[in-house]
Amino acid sequence: MATIRDVAIRAGVNPSTVSRVFSGKAKISERTQRRVLAAAAALDFHPNAIARSLSVRRTHTVAVVVPHIFPGYFEDCFFPQVMRGLLEVAYEHGYRILVGGSNSHKDNITQTFEILGSRQADGIVVLSNRLDVDTVGALRQQSTPFVLVGRPPADNGALAWVDADNERYTQEAIDYLIGLGHRRIAFVGGDPEVAVTAERLTGYVTALERANLPRNQAWIDFGYFAEDGGYQAVQRMMALGVDAPSAYYAANDLMAIGIMRALRERGVCVPDEVSVIGTNNSPESAHVSPPLTTLQVPYAEMAAVAVRVLIEGIERGALEHVQWYVPCTLLTRGSTGPYRGG
Repeated sequence: MATIRDVAIRAGVNPSTVSRVFSGKAKISERTQRRVLAAAAALDFHPNAIARSLSVRRTHTVAVVVPHIFPGYFEDCFFPQVMRGLLEVAYEHGYRILVGGSNSHKDNITQTFEILGSRQADGIVVLSNRLDVDTVGALRQQSTPFVLVGRPPADNGALAWVDADNERYTQEAIDYLIGLGHRRIAFVGGDPEVAVTAERLTGYVTALERANLPRNQAWIDFGYFAEDGGYQAVQRMMALGVDAPSAYYAANDLMAIGIMRALRERGVCVPDEVSVIGTNNSPESAHVSPPLTTLQVPYAEMAAVAVRVLIEGIERGALEHVQWYVPCTLLTRGSTGPYRGG
């Protein structure tokens, strides 16, 4: 197997020059680079990234652990948007993204520390923010830098995080339905143990209270971000008869599409009889019939900001404690309309 020394001899340069060419961090003349790369190709030489990272104590890799807990996790547009934001910024900075998986929220901590303990990454972007698992607290005990996609609990002090103001923008979505005359408004959240669900539920409740509208516990359900979760929520709420909701807010578009499917099967017309709002502005939201009104949350931008802050902190040797909300937008389409009674 060819070594750096073999490449150096063939190219007529010092081994350190070969190392600098493959590190991509030093200024080497184009002519020398071509000689080194040609020699490496002739010898079928491939630099050992792991060995190089041990010598320079840097892997130029950022990790993310994906808590794919629910069957529909990869069907929702959240994950593709997050990965797009991570990959685009990492590529610009010469970093790679190492993706690990976990099949439970508690396993998320285990997988995270396996990656960090083996020194496969210089830092980590944290996606999981479950209320009963203290991933943040565990990471704070380590020296590896991390940035959260999602706001941490208030008692965790100065941390770097990027999020959407879920409470505020959910309230705005409910306010929009109230402005259309709806008074029986359902909330279909994701996982009730995830922080974002709690934040959205607070926004929903706040909007009702400010409008002096009653809150009916039967109008609150959790669909765990799956289309069938939205579908089943309608099946339960339609049993309320005259107290059934005249409008639904869903915490992602998959559940909203499930809601619309259930209403269509029951012969309920959207939006003439019932209005529906989703969240995330998934690609399919504009193509269902009628097109879905949705709260656009820029997850790609959130992930991009998070990984940029992380990489800059790694390069600088000190992580800036950025705490930033990205703006969201309610996109009004054909699935919402004025309350017409009944």
